[in-house]
Formats: sequence, structure tokens, C-alpha cells
Amino acid sequence: MNWLHVTNGDGASDLIKHSTVPGDVLPWRDVMHHGPFPADKSLEALAEIRGGYLAGEILDRREVIVGFTLRDAHFQGAGRYDELVLWFEHDLLDQLQLVQILDLISKLGLRDETTVSLICIGEYPGIEPFRGLGQLTLEQAAGLMDQRRTVSESQIALARSAWAAFCGDDPLALQNFLLKADFSPLPYLKPCLERQLQEFPWISDGLTRSERQFLQLVADGTEDPARLFMRNMDFETHLFMGDWQSFVILERLCMAEFPLLTCQPTPFRYPPKDEIELEDFRAQRLLLSDHGRAVLAGQKRAGIKRDDWMGGVHLSGPEAAWQWDPDGQRLIRAGI
Repeated sequence: MNWLHVTNGDGASDLIKHSTVPGDVLPWRDVMHHGPFPADKSLEALAEIRGGYLAGEILDRREVIVGFTLRDAHFQGAGRYDELVLWFEHDLLDQLQLVQILDLISKLGLRDETTVSLICIGEYPGIEPFRGLGQLTLEQAAGLMDQRRTVSESQIALARSAWAAFCGDDPLALQNFLLKADFSPLPYLKPCLERQLQEFPWISDGLTRSERQFLQLVADGTEDPARLFMRNMDFETHLFMGDWQSFVILERLCMAEFPLLTCQPTPFRYPPKDEIELEDFRAQRLLLSDHGRAVLAGQKRAGIKRDDWMGGVHLSGPEAAWQWDPDGQRLIRAGI
């Protein structure tokens, strides 16, 4: 048998490679919960868009785009394998990758060329809390091959609908999809997409859920940026945010027109954006500003000027066009 295994990133990819599982491994490197994903773009166009966004001002743009291009070419040739095995977890990052890949499998007609199977877990006996595949031993990872199941038509259909809603420029399409779809074919998908909606600014104060969590942790006495990242995970039932994006958010809270955090020493610096030793990075202390304290107390709005993408939705300015209503558990258009 000739196998191709596709999984989230390098951690899970290395686990599979070093286990007794035979075959080639393709990591799907993309932090899809932030940055642009406009609808109806080819893989070539998405490589340019995602590569340019993720490279930012830190990485070599062309090198990142080439990485996407090579990944996509490998995946498009999956029909030459006897079986394509998808390895994913229950968190937001993995579920977004999974629906994109299932959508691509349908568009490329790969199920007509090879067997496509899925391993997707949200727990493992004896591991508590279960965060992801990277916690498994090599033997445990290899044992998951017995749990794989052939991808069904209902899983493909649900993934295609989810992907279309995520990439659309009207977030109400995603909200309506969550209300009406049958999620039994992909049971981890619904809570992940619901969490994604909570990253829209909230009508109560203009903060996203993650921004508020970081501010609350600082208010409670956590000042070390590395510890802030670790403790923020305790708020999440479905992890999705890595250290890099967490530090980007902390920088935004420090550098906003009306800063919500202050850093001692200033400015806040973090890898890989800045060359900074780990000891110096952890020695930084993040504190609430007067404005941040007032926002947490419900006395002021955050006023963060945004230039953010949530799938196919672009949020701009200090008051985003779409905001999350936590009481109604729904998105609303600002000013309505």
C-alpha cells in the first residue's frame, strides 16, 4: 500500500513520520482562524494571499508562498496514492483545515481516484486534558490507524457548506449555517465555528473574546507574556491560538491609539518579530492602562482600529461593521 497522510502541522506530522505508520506525510501549515480567505479563489491565488499575509513583515514572502505552492501540488497529486488519510483534532484550527481539505477533495474528484479516510479525535484514554495529537506516544499514534473511517458523502457535503459560509463576505451566512445544519457527520465542527464568531468584536465593549481574556488575566496579576499565553489556554475548551498570534494580540493591546496595556520596558517585543532572548522576553511586564481598566469595568469602549479578516469578512476601523452579541449569541450589524 502507498499512503499519503495529511495533518495539521509539523508537530503531528513529525509524530506520524517517526511512528510505525507507513507512507508520506503532508503537513497543512496554515493558521486559518485569522487572515483573509476570500471566496472562489483558486489554490494558486490562495497561495499568494495566504503566503503574503502570513509572511507579513517578518518572513520571506516568496519563500512562504512557495511553501503553499509545493503543499498544494503534492495534495493535488494525491490520486496516485492507494489511500489518503486525514489526521485531525477537535480544535478550531484543525476543523477549519479539515473542511477546506474535504472541499478540495470534492472539487478535485479525489474520491474517484483513491480511498479517502479520516481520523479525527477529541479525546484519548488516560490523557487529560486532551489538547491534540502531539500528546500521543509513537505507539498510540500508530494505533489510531485502526480507527480511520472512509470519508462519507455526508461529511463532504457538510464540509463544502461550512467552507462556503466561512469564506463568504456575509458573516450571517456562517451564523445561519450554524443554526440549520446537521453537524452529526463532523461533530466537532459546530462548537469550533461558534468560537470563531466570538472573535468578532463584542457589542458590549469592542473587544474580541481573546482580547478580553488577556486583559482579565493581566488584571488578575499575570504579567509575564509567556505565562499569559499558557494561562489563556485555560479559558478554551477548543484550542486554536498559537503563541505567535497571542503575542500579536498583546502587541495590539499595547500599541492601540488608546492603549489597553502598557509594557515595562517599552515597547513590547516578541519572537519571531524581534530578536530577543527568552529571558528578556519573559522579563517584560504587561500591566493594565487606565483605559484598559475602564474598558474591563464597562465604562468605555476599546476603540481599537482594526484591519482584520475573519475568513471572507473584512473588519476595519474602530467600530467593526459586524459585532458579536453575547446575550443573543448572534452577530449584529453595528448601528442597527
